[in-house]
Amino acid sequence: MLRKAMQSDIDDIMAMVKSSTNIMNERGNFQWDETYPLQSHYQSDLDQGDLYVYQQDGEVVGATAISEQEHSEYPTISWSLPDQAITIKRLVVDPNARGKGIPDALFTHAEEVARQKGIFYIKTDTFSNNPAAQKLFSRMNYQFVEKRYVEEKKDSLLYFEKKLRTMHA
Repeated sequence: MLRKAMQSDIDDIMAMVKSSTNIMNERGNFQWDETYPLQSHYQSDLDQGDLYVYQQDGEVVGATAISEQEHSEYPTISWSLPDQAITIKRLVVDPNARGKGIPDALFTHAEEVARQKGIFYIKTDTFSNNPAAQKLFSRMNYQFVEKRYVEEKKDSLLYFEKKLRTMHA
């Protein structure tokens, strides 16, 4: 079941972030660490009404922010459209619940949220050392836009977009 997050979900989300970060780091992906994402990021998402969770058997097993607010560097990226967009951020899935289509459900929900808001364009990003996210983006028909090196992470961010309908639809 997908729903808007509640304050009581934050601890569960942060436990998933910690477990996921450990696995990512063990695999050489340092996109997440002790500096990002923080509880304050998810709290801000919650406060703005942008945080969603996936609940299964009464447990929160996935979460993401679905927001109209872009990351600070997004205006400098060569997106194909100047249109208002939804940004998918900080997607996390409980490592014990992987392989059950939870990220796909969260991305599909982001498309529903966008359409409800009259927005037909979605942006997201991940680091080059995050093959799971890249496979998700491909599976969900996102198009690669640009690659940018991030010195402090010693990795490149990859930016992706999806047009939910054509300009003339």
